[in-house]
Amino acid sequence: NIFTNSDNIHQVMINLLLNSAYAMQNIEEPQIDIITRTSEDFISILVEDNGVGMSGEIIKRIFEPFFTTKPVGSGTGLGLSVSLGIITKLGGTISVKSKLNSGTTFTIKLPLKRK
Repeated sequence: NIFTNSDNIHQVMINLLLNSAYAMQNIEEPQIDIITRTSEDFISILVEDNGVGMSGEIIKRIFEPFFTTKPVGSGTGLGLSVSLGIITKLGGTISVKSKLNSGTTFTIKLPLKRK
């Protein structure tokens, strides 16, 4: 079991999916894959897209409150910051790998048991 309120994970997943959808709005064949993996102690959730990707400079800032790459009025820049807070509070981690023009993968890792 993951000891959490499902609304918390739901909010994180919605934030990641909305960001993926935004990154793929001009992609000819957009695709999002959600992959789950389990081990004895953890569950990993990967959200992969084939969107525009991010530069290293942007990756360094994506979890900062109010940082956004969207036009003014299109986003608050809080989705990933809030998501990081939720995952951290649950004892987990969230990481990102991305390359310009090659998509992005977010990996969430959550403990299955309380420590």
